[in-house]
Amino acid sequence: MLNKLLTAFRGKATETGQAVVDSQALRILDQEIRDSEVQLGKSKTELTRLMGQRQLNANKASTLESKISQLEQSAAAALDKGEEELAVEVANRIVALQDDLDAERAIVTEYDASIESLRGAIRGTENQLRQFKQQVSVVKATESAQKAQSAVAARHSGQNSAMHSAMESLDRIKERQQLDSAQMKAADQMAAEESGSSLEARLKDAGIGATNRKTDDVLARLKAKSNKGSAPE
Repeated sequence: MLNKLLTAFRGKATETGQAVVDSQALRILDQEIRDSEVQLGKSKTELTRLMGQRQLNANKASTLESKISQLEQSAAAALDKGEEELAVEVANRIVALQDDLDAERAIVTEYDASIESLRGAIRGTENQLRQFKQQVSVVKATESAQKAQSAVAARHSGQNSAMHSAMESLDRIKERQQLDSAQMKAADQMAAEESGSSLEARLKDAGIGATNRKTDDVLARLKAKSNKGSAPE
């Protein structure tokens, strides 16, 4: 059980760490680019140092070549004058200088190889950085577009929510107004019943009532009078 709990805690920590990394992905990318640029700058500084050191050794080799050339001329002059022993001494000196020259040339060759290798690495890193920056620019543009779309969607969702809430409020107001109207009609009906006007109205609708009787009486008299006037004498 303890092992399972520890495993669960480690899993939670990993998820939390990954969530932090994901939320800061663009910031981490920018920092990694800056770190790569710093390393690239250091590589260029190292290349400059190697090129400077290579030049120093190349200059030494040139100096040795000049000295050897001069000594060869001196040895030839000694031989011309029959100074063979002096010529041998000069020849020994030439051999020693030639060894030094070969060593310097070997160093220069090694520097040339290192310089060429470092130049290639720098060119490759610069190309990768340039491409990486382009991709990061695309990612940032996409991120900005998605954030804008998310904001629009959130506002739209909020508007829909507000509209839905407004419709509910409107429905409640209509319902309350209908209830108030029904209550007022009921109150009017109750008042009419209490005053008797409701009963009179129903009797009137049924053709029953004092007004209708008087009207009938008046019509009957008028008809009777009319009939008397028109009767023959």
